[in-house]
Amino acid sequence: MTTVRSARMEDLESTAAMLNDHARGLHGVDDMTSTDLKLYWESPDVEFDTDVVVAETSAGEIVGYADIGIYGEHVWLDVRGTEPEALPSLLGEIEERAAARKPDLALLGYSSDQDDRLKRLYDESGYELIRHSFRMRIELDQQLPEPELPDGYTVRTMREGEERRFYDAQMASFADTWMFAPEPYESWRHYMVDDSVFDPALWLVAEQGDDLAGILIARVPENEPGVGWIRILGVVPEHRQRGLGQALLRRSFRDFAGRGFDAVGLGVDAENPTGAVRLYERAGMHVERTSLIYEKHQG
Repeated sequence: MTTVRSARMEDLESTAAMLNDHARGLHGVDDMTSTDLKLYWESPDVEFDTDVVVAETSAGEIVGYADIGIYGEHVWLDVRGTEPEALPSLLGEIEERAAARKPDLALLGYSSDQDDRLKRLYDESGYELIRHSFRMRIELDQQLPEPELPDGYTVRTMREGEERRFYDAQMASFADTWMFAPEPYESWRHYMVDDSVFDPALWLVAEQGDDLAGILIARVPENEPGVGWIRILGVVPEHRQRGLGQALLRRSFRDFAGRGFDAVGLGVDAENPTGAVRLYERAGMHVERTSLIYEKHQG
């Protein structure tokens, strides 16, 4: 018997541990640290008392988790659990809370393609599979090509005080992607700069003179030692088709290799209209796992 209730800050460590148990069961690696989870819970766009719930047993063990993320014209639902019987109650509760917050917005739920129980629940609950995303990876135990920049362009690391410039470049670079909605600067800064592992030496900018042409934002996740993570790669539209994305990727790979990392990963929309998947494949990356995105309209 499980009970679904609002999460409390004292649930942080046990919830992160449960989410990692779930991730190891599917993929063999941890998903996050408690610091990562706390960063989300404390985000300015999260109403913690209403947007985050957990499922616990009568003995007080956390066996399930769900939250709401509002983005543009959709409400994203994150539902996960180590106890199958808790999933329907979690989904039902977080749907009710989403309806209370944003009754007119469609719901988007995501799942690993390895999570058969959650996939079945979405199917049985009226959700439609609409899209896929990939986690891609490159092993760094190979000869890494030198970055090749087009004439007139340079690449360097982030300088102090350039946060807003990176934010503006990211918004411009992703404006033509699926379901784009401008993110408030305060939320972006919370996730990107207030991150406990923020390292400006891993943030790259490509420039043509004084014009910012592209950015790459990377971090060192603590949940998967030896694997670097590229969070954002963006080239502003007027500078595309010149090899800047490839050059930024290669520079980042070499930076991580120089630090002794074994691999680099990133996430990407499988149907990205800018050709991102092909770009990553040309850089030597391969699809490591697939996530599924489901949609349901409220009402």
